[in-house]
Amino acid sequence: MAARFAREGCSVLLGSGRYPGQQVPEDVRVVGPEAARPDVHLILEYGADASWCGHTTTRANRFIIHSDVANPTISALEDFGEALKKFDPDLLVVSGLQMMDNFPFEKGARPERLRLLRDQMRSQPARTKIHFEMASFADTGLLREMMQMVTPYVDSMGMNEQELPNLHSMVLYGNVSLVSDANPRVATVLDQMRTVMRVLGEEAPAEPGRRPLSRLHVHTLAFQAIMTRRDGIWSNSMSAAARASLTAHRHICGTKQVDTRKARLIMDESFSVSGEPGSRRVPFDPARPVSCWNEGLYEMCVAPVLVCTEVYQTAGGGDNISSAGLVPQIL
Repeated sequence: MAARFAREGCSVLLGSGRYPGQQVPEDVRVVGPEAARPDVHLILEYGADASWCGHTTTRANRFIIHSDVANPTISALEDFGEALKKFDPDLLVVSGLQMMDNFPFEKGARPERLRLLRDQMRSQPARTKIHFEMASFADTGLLREMMQMVTPYVDSMGMNEQELPNLHSMVLYGNVSLVSDANPRVATVLDQMRTVMRVLGEEAPAEPGRRPLSRLHVHTLAFQAIMTRRDGIWSNSMSAAARASLTAHRHICGTKQVDTRKARLIMDESFSVSGEPGSRRVPFDPARPVSCWNEGLYEMCVAPVLVCTEVYQTAGGGDNISSAGLVPQIL
């Protein structure tokens, strides 16, 4: 995410472990403890119908393993907090907390680190927007801790079509969703977004340091959906959805330019704005592909994605998409 923000013209302060030979963009300043060697993350990506050892995949996915102590323990938190006071950011991004999932912490260590993160977020001035980039979690206990110590203190959240049902299930039922649709319908995603925004935004109790959720960005293979409060701190939602969509294609194809010969649309020619019977349908307009409308307190924007047909990489896609979508809304 730091690299994408820098590429989009932002000055970035990154809280992370540091090691010799570390390569970061020129506009990214890294603060955190020094390590003798880098942590190792191994990512195995595979497409639908790929075969390996007699098994065939039914959907594209990736498998990640790591040897990493710095990120699960948020080792840069203290150094980052000190540097943050002078940096005075327009936006604070919290990400990478999925590294805590199933990490062998000593008893009580994980919630203590999250409490320190909470205190850091609560100490930020109101003018500094806070975004939480979600990820996949299997540990229900960790997700519950984040619902107590992270999500109440952010203005914005970003996630994909697998992570949204997890959050939706957690805010309604207090558990993790075990199954998600790889290619959900727009109406389903929008209804889940409405629920999350209502529970974490409109119905959020007023407490010192608490921030009612006012922006939600969900990125899927087929489309981008951004929901913001109309009376809030966010603007340029249409531009944000468009930039996120184009970034999805560029990152996954590994190119700076959009090549329509390597792209296809998998969205329907129209979509319903809700799963409720009789809901309005919005037709796809090639001359104005990003659809935005007002709905009570909120502005909703949906942008189709030019899905890359010659995949270069998928890892890091969500981080790049979310960062690109935030830039027009903070500048």
